[in-house]
Amino acid sequence: MTIYDIAKKAGVSSATVSRVLNNGTVKTATKKRVLRIIEKENFVPDNTAVYLKKPRTRKIGFIIPDILNPVYPLAVKVIHDILRDRKYQLILGNTYGEIKEERNILDMMQREKVAGIILATSEGEDDSALNPLLENFIKRNVVLVFTGKQKNGLPVDFISIDNFSGMKKATEYLLKTGNKRIGFISGDKNLWVTEKRLAGYIQALKNKNVEIDPDIIITEGQYTMECGEKWGEVLIRKKVDAVVCGNDLLAIGVIKTAGKMNIRIPEELSVTGFDDIPLASLIKHPLTTLRQPFEDASRIACERLIGRIEGRLTEKPVDILMEPELIVRESA
Repeated sequence: MTIYDIAKKAGVSSATVSRVLNNGTVKTATKKRVLRIIEKENFVPDNTAVYLKKPRTRKIGFIIPDILNPVYPLAVKVIHDILRDRKYQLILGNTYGEIKEERNILDMMQREKVAGIILATSEGEDDSALNPLLENFIKRNVVLVFTGKQKNGLPVDFISIDNFSGMKKATEYLLKTGNKRIGFISGDKNLWVTEKRLAGYIQALKNKNVEIDPDIIITEGQYTMECGEKWGEVLIRKKVDAVVCGNDLLAIGVIKTAGKMNIRIPEELSVTGFDDIPLASLIKHPLTTLRQPFEDASRIACERLIGRIEGRLTEKPVDILMEPELIVRESA
């Protein structure tokens, strides 16, 4: 069933049916007749042809690295609700931290003629090789906003947590509470977020004249609970007093391994995370962690994206860093 079939059944032109579908000016009786036929035939208009004539649609892409990480469903909800209220549609992409998957998602969003894309932190392979593709989006006036993902010189709004300051704050707290040999675990060292969090950890140790021991710094794998379990055992065997982790999932993995090894938390090992996901306060040893203002960051990113798409925001791209809050619980 096409718009032409509807027009034929209603005894009107296809242009009239189009006006009915788009709330244009049509005589009341004619409109009712067309709508009755549309309902009877269960007609659903195909917008593809319409979009082919337009440079972009009201579709917005949101690309995340791992839907299983509890951080991202909250961000998806905030962005989805804002877009829904503004009559935009959300297209979600999950990369699994793989550059090939991210490229496929970007290609799909290009075909969908999205008006803008929000790209979250990379938690896997370094995706800087995709910069030429992102530059092509910008040339075609597709608005890009990065949330925690390194800009690599691209002219985009950047909204992120202050990863350096946050990890420095957590490490300083562990030092203040009497820990001296503090290990560090994060995801891939090539990721910008890992680089910043490691730098914060190192700076805190330097400020207190604590020797930096590369043997207890681990920047391999991904930001997962499994990696936390694996590397947590390595650090425990190296007799650390505490472990500062790049996110909560890693920290929970360390605590899980400590339990298996009969290491008491926090008497024998202090552990901190980064994020304050809902699970952080529910585990056997509630996690001391850095609370990220995810809702605020997601809201700001989405509002700036829409503002630029609609032409209300014309200033040069800005960097916005948000300070995480240290939440002290039982684990440290």
